[in-house]
Formats: sequence, structure tokens, C-alpha cells
Amino acid sequence: MRRRLLIVLAIFVLGAARPLRALTLQDAYDRAGPRDGYDRWVDLETGVVYTGGLQIGPSAWPHSADLIGEPGCDVRIAGHGAVLDLRGQQICLSYCANRLDIDDCVVLNGNLRFRGLTGDGIHEIPTGSVRHVTFYRPEDYGVRLHHCGAGITLERNLVVDAVDTGPDFVYTHGAAHDRLPTGTSLSGGVTEGEAVVRENWSWHADPEANADPLRHFSFLCEYG
Repeated sequence: MRRRLLIVLAIFVLGAARPLRALTLQDAYDRAGPRDGYDRWVDLETGVVYTGGLQIGPSAWPHSADLIGEPGCDVRIAGHGAVLDLRGQQICLSYCANRLDIDDCVVLNGNLRFRGLTGDGIHEIPTGSVRHVTFYRPEDYGVRLHHCGAGITLERNLVVDAVDTGPDFVYTHGAAHDRLPTGTSLSGGVTEGEAVVRENWSWHADPEANADPLRHFSFLCEYG
């Protein structure tokens, strides 16, 4: 009887430790409404795994400055300890003068990017903040700032084992370039103003990678 009780208790504990259900991050975003000055306030739930990435703002058509897709909006992602399994995708605020604030969550198997664009009458520079986020084995980077910086704060984040997936792609034509290495925890680029970067931690389990400063913090040229 005692043994059976212990087995039942173990099953209960293991079941309670697992996420209650899996949802897509896109679904959570689509259901979110306005609040406190944001167009979408995305309240996530503790212990829930949200899968897939999220694109906020348009994309740039290769070989031109044409922007395609939905316009951006101001977004707050309140994590509450949720797990975001991006499954090789990104959370990206791109080519818009909007804001993304994200905090208190765990990000797996993807990365978070802010992308800006200027020139030919275009001036689309995103802003926002990333606070108290743990990135575990993010692909390419933990956080990548692309042609933006002013109005962005990266504070008290932890990035573990950023994955080197080979050269990143030049946004103007989509070809990989060996001057755009991946596997860096936090990476900036050609900016308009400096981001506020403070009290972030980076670590690689591989001693060789951990000893390389560029696997922790880097500054890249988006044009290769």
C-alpha cells in the first residue's frame, strides 16, 4: 500500500512539474488587446510553453528598400515565467518606429531581434527593452540589434550556450557572409545611438567558446 501511494505521489509530482498546455506565441499575440499605452499587451502564463516565433512589423524585400507585410505596433510581452520555445524562429520587431518590451520569461531555440532601416526617405527605428529574460541555447544570438540602439535597454538577462549556426545573412540580398558570425550572446550593429546594456550575463559550456569574448558580445556590420 505504501509503495502504491509513493508511485501515485511521484506521478502527481511529475505531472505537476510539466507545462499545463502548449500554445503558440502567435495565438497569444493575436488574442492580446490594448493596455497602458500598448497596442497589444501579451500576458503569458506561468508554467505554459508557447511555441513558434513572432514577427512584428514588415519585412524588407531583398535588393530594395521596399517594405512588405503588416505595419508595426507597440507591444508588451509580460512573461510571468513562461517558456517560449521558438523552434528555430525569432521574435522580431522590424522596420518600424514602434516599441517592444519583453520581460520575465525563458526563451529556447531561437533569438530576439530589433531591426531598423534608414535611407531613401525611410527612417524606421524600433525601440524597447529586454529585461530578466533567460536565453537557453538561442540559435544565432540571444539578442541581435540591427541598425538600431537608441531607446533600447538590455538589462539583467542571462544567455547560455548561444548556438553558432554559421554565417548570418546580409539583409539586402539574403546571402550568407563570413563577417557575420553567429553564436554570440548579445550582438549590436551599425546604430543610431547607443543601447543601454547593463548587468547581463553570458556563458558557454564549451571552455574554448567561453574564453572567446566575441562569443559573448560582438558588434557586427549588417552589410558584411
